[in-house]
Amino acid sequence: MQRAEGHRSRRGSRAAFPGVWLAVFIVALALRGGYAWIATGPRATPSSDPATYDTVAWNLARGAGFSLDSPAATGAPRPYPTAFVPPLVPWMTSLLYRAAGHRYFAAVLLQCVVGALVPLLLAAFAGAFFGGTVARWAAWIAAVHPLLVFFSGYLLTEATFCATLLLALYMSADWTRTPRAGRALGAGIAWGVAALTRPTALTMPLVVALWAWRPLGLTVGASERAKQLAILALGIALTVGPWTIRNAIVLHAFVPVTTGGGGALMVANNPRTWDVPESRGGADSESYRAALAGAYRGLNEIQIDARARAETWAFMRARNAEWAAVVAAKLARFWRLTAEGGGTGSWQRAGSPLAALRADPLLLWSLVTLPLALWGALRALRGPRRWFQSLPLLVVLHFTLIAAVFFGSLRMRVPIEPMVALLVAVGADDLRRRLRARAHGLTVMDGRGSAAATER
Repeated sequence: MQRAEGHRSRRGSRAAFPGVWLAVFIVALALRGGYAWIATGPRATPSSDPATYDTVAWNLARGAGFSLDSPAATGAPRPYPTAFVPPLVPWMTSLLYRAAGHRYFAAVLLQCVVGALVPLLLAAFAGAFFGGTVARWAAWIAAVHPLLVFFSGYLLTEATFCATLLLALYMSADWTRTPRAGRALGAGIAWGVAALTRPTALTMPLVVALWAWRPLGLTVGASERAKQLAILALGIALTVGPWTIRNAIVLHAFVPVTTGGGGALMVANNPRTWDVPESRGGADSESYRAALAGAYRGLNEIQIDARARAETWAFMRARNAEWAAVVAAKLARFWRLTAEGGGTGSWQRAGSPLAALRADPLLLWSLVTLPLALWGALRALRGPRRWFQSLPLLVVLHFTLIAAVFFGSLRMRVPIEPMVALLVAVGADDLRRRLRARAHGLTVMDGRGSAAATER
């Protein structure tokens, strides 16, 4: 009788879930759309990185291919083939432009919709590791997370990358629990899509492979494990490969995803970002712009990427004694508790009500959630499923190390914020269980990833 009641309870709970997830999506979309309307407005025009994505997307939509515009001496700008930015976000935006015309604010709203899907994808991932209660907590936390709301309001890769990264992580967890060739291939394809959103995902499958090796061994032998990982790699190759082949044909060079890595490395590591105290650890494009106007003038983007990469590594090797201090500054910026400030320009349109905002939403958010995230990480690492539940922490570590090479900023941190939201949910749920147990005169004991209670 008890088993039958428990079965009905679970069925009733599942039946109620669609309403919960719809509410999460509506709240997340309303916050992101509302922020975009206030911060940028329906008459917004792109600048900086959004302008690059907008140009490529519009050129795609009007049949000029994946290209940027080069200023002509006379007449209209002339498109030229590029791989300076990863292809997924421009391609998605081009489909919208083809249907609705060249309306930049529509592209911003598309990112808001994608960003509103992030809490739902996080819930799926969280449920696979920590159960339904933590999944719901994590979804609501991600829905109102200030950084996730903020970066959904611009034509950038952040919102889409969070979505594709979570999809790849969920599919990897699902494959690891039940290894099948089809699931391994699907996870590899998902990682390929994530890499085409932002190339920093290219190294994540290596992390996942190392993490999955042990749990895979619980269900399959060593040879089958190797086969499963080979199929995972095949999925990545089948997804990224066509874009790499396109780059080889069009640009006459081996470019796995983008040609922007060298410039990003130089923007992050130059005399100003190493020597000037207020800029140390951040990004400064002055050296890169000067090189483009001088030494790199007349070079194509393949040559610029190679020169910038080589010169920056030479700069860094010549000053290896300073690496520790610079890395510390980068990580301090990466894990800052306050909103970005100084050197990043204005993120709001002129006259936006947000310009007069005195309180720092990120600081208030950090003070409340950071202790819970730390507690959640501790609980995950101390539970009986600690190896399986360590994947969110490995994601955080992976992107933290990338920031140590490039630069520390909130934009670099956005991809790990869903993982932080998950750890906040784990910590909050554990504390809730402990408080409820003590209120009923019970002793809290460690259970499967959370607190369990027994009579005192």
